[in-house]
Amino acid sequence: MAVLAGPNKTQLPATLLAALTAATLLTGTTACSADKKPKDPKISQASPKTAAAPLQPPSASKSAIATAPPISDAEGTSTSQSYFEASKKARSARDVRALSEIETGSLLEISTARLERILKYGDNIGNDEDLATNSNIHVAAPQGAPPGDNRWLLSVGRQTIGKQSRGSLGILRQEQGTGPWKMSFLAFTDVGKDFPIVSQIATAEGKGSGAPTDIYYGEEICRDFANYLDSGSTTTNWGPKAKAVIQEDRTNKHNTEALAKGGAATFKTEIRDGDKVPAWKTSDGGKLVMCTTRSSSNLTAGSTPITVTNSQSFQNLNGRTTKWKTLNVVNVGMTVFKVPATSDSPIDIVADSVRSLSTDGTPA
Repeated sequence: MAVLAGPNKTQLPATLLAALTAATLLTGTTACSADKKPKDPKISQASPKTAAAPLQPPSASKSAIATAPPISDAEGTSTSQSYFEASKKARSARDVRALSEIETGSLLEISTARLERILKYGDNIGNDEDLATNSNIHVAAPQGAPPGDNRWLLSVGRQTIGKQSRGSLGILRQEQGTGPWKMSFLAFTDVGKDFPIVSQIATAEGKGSGAPTDIYYGEEICRDFANYLDSGSTTTNWGPKAKAVIQEDRTNKHNTEALAKGGAATFKTEIRDGDKVPAWKTSDGGKLVMCTTRSSSNLTAGSTPITVTNSQSFQNLNGRTTKWKTLNVVNVGMTVFKVPATSDSPIDIVADSVRSLSTDGTPA
């Protein structure tokens, strides 16, 4: 009988075990003394001073606004803090519609799927993101933009449960420069770790206007990391954290194959192009590149059914034994890479998160 249980201390993309076991968000791979006070996050950017605004500003037509106006640090901070407060209320109320007003892309898809499982099977799995407090928020606020262009707001802060805290990095998007700000990306450092100082959106080499066509997204880095997970082949010089994640991923895949008991197991990690967000410059001349991946693990039983006796990620599997002829698990990873200013230095992971999306299959 296979038992899929126990906290997974390393948050990994693309593993069945990472999806079926608990992703304990505030017990990262790096130990941190509860007495060690983390540094406040810093954003190196001056912004014009205007009044703070709510998460959803008043609607306006393109004809009424020649350009989307710049916003201040205070307004950006208020917008980001409003998201965390509103998301807690929406989750507590099991209000999918309210979440759709403050989240977008894969982040909304994950939240919706989780609430639907809770409504159907009960809330039998705790979630650190629901319990945590978010504070010390600093932002890189967008300046004016032509009408019709999306705007991006980067938010760096601290997320705390009890005496432990970690860094949080969120990216909010304003569709066409006039709609509500919605969180599209959210990842976390290990406990006690901090983010590099961030300045502004990165532009492609040789570009500098800040126009949408000039924005650098780091897609080649995301694709190479996904390929590294899938095939073991890479053209990138990866740092120690990225290598550790890859090694743990391979170990989990090996253990997952054993659950099929002579059957078949396949794994796939894909980049979520629709979820891409801009890279951001850091004060040391490097960049932060954000990648969203969708990872699937597909099992077909061999001589005996696949047996799951416990799962601390999916409400429909937790607290009971289930048997499967086939089992398909999907999770979504959000990873932040630090790209150094010099090309001969390694690229490494500074933050990540893995959230469960779906599980289904053919019952035995």
